[in-house]
Amino acid sequence: MKKLIFVVFLLLFARGALADSMQESVSKIEATWADTSETEASSDRKNIFLQLAEDITSVVRDFPSQAEPLILKSAILLTMAEDASSFVALGLVKQAKELLAKAIDINPEARDGSALVTMGVLYYKVPGWPVAFGDDNEAETYLLKALQVNPDGVASNYFYAEFLLEQGKNEQALSYLNKAIDAKIDPANTSFKIKVRQKAKAQAALASLS
Repeated sequence: MKKLIFVVFLLLFARGALADSMQESVSKIEATWADTSETEASSDRKNIFLQLAEDITSVVRDFPSQAEPLILKSAILLTMAEDASSFVALGLVKQAKELLAKAIDINPEARDGSALVTMGVLYYKVPGWPVAFGDDNEAETYLLKALQVNPDGVASNYFYAEFLLEQGKNEQALSYLNKAIDAKIDPANTSFKIKVRQKAKAQAALASLS
C-alpha cells in the first residue's frame, strides 16, 4: 500500500474560505500538517499526525455541516497511511474515503473540488475487489466532476491526465497536461510548493510523450 503514493493527496488541499469561528483552529492544524508532511517518517511524525487527527476530529464534531474539516481530516489520514503497514494503510484509506464522501455530500465545490479529485485518485490507485474498492469507472466519474468544478486547476487537470495515461489514452491526456502546466497558482497558498511539483510532474509526463 505504501507504493500507492498517498503523499499525492497533499497536493489537493488548498487554503479556502472557512467559517470565521473555525478559521483559527483549522489554519493551525493545516499549517502543522503541511510542515510535518515534508519530514521523513519517524516516531515524532507519527505522534504529530495522531495528535492532528484528534484535533481535527474535534473541529469536525463542532462543525458537522462544514466540508472543509472533513477534507483536512481525510488528508491527515492519507498522509498517515504513508508510514503504516499495508493492512493499517488500507483501513486509513477507507476511513478517508468515508470522510470525503461526507464532504462531497455537504459541498462538492469546497476547496475547489479537492474532495472530488481525491476520491477519483483513490478509486484508481487502490486495488479493486476483493482487496479494496478500486474502480476505474468510479475514478473517471469523480475526476470529471472535479473538472466541472475547477476546469483550470492544477490538481483537477493533472490527475485526470494521469488517469488517462494509465488507461493508455495518451492523446486524450495531452490537453489536460498542458492545462495543469499553464494553471495559475497563488504563492501565498499553503500548497504552493506542492502544486509547483505537480506542474513539474505534468511537464515530465508531457515530455515523455513527445
